[in-house]
Amino acid sequence: MTLRSTIDAIAAALQPLQAEVVDLQVTPFWNDEPTPPSIDIYPGSPFMDGAALDPATARTYFTIRARVQMADVESGQALLIRLLDTGDPASVVMALAAADFAVADDGGVSGFTQYADDNSAVERMLGCEWRVESFL
Repeated sequence: MTLRSTIDAIAAALQPLQAEVVDLQVTPFWNDEPTPPSIDIYPGSPFMDGAALDPATARTYFTIRARVQMADVESGQALLIRLLDTGDPASVVMALAAADFAVADDGGVSGFTQYADDNSAVERMLGCEWRVESFL
C-alpha cells in the first residue's frame, strides 16, 4: 500500500461519519482552511519506525484531527465528545476499526486541544486528535 492510498483509505473509512454529523468536512491531507466541523488526515510526527529492519514494511503513523468552531462552546464540545465516544455512531475509533485501521497503542487519542493558528479567520477552534498506525 502506498502512503497516498493509505491516506485515501483512512479518509474513506471516515466518510460514513458525514451521515452522522451535519456538514462534516473530511479531507485527506492537512486542511489549512477548514470549514468546521472538519476532519483532516496527514502524516504524524514521528512518522515512521521499523524502517531499519525492512523499509518496505515499515510502520507509519498518521494524525486524524477533528476541529470545531467555538462560537457555541457547548455544541462544539458536545460534537467532539460524540467523535471520541466509542458508543456513538459518530465514533472515529469505531469507523477506523470497521476499516481495519488501528489507533496507536502509545496514547493514540488526545483530549481537547485549542487551535488558534490554523485558520485565517480570527476565530479559534477546539479539537482532538487520533494517532493511527499502518504498515506499508
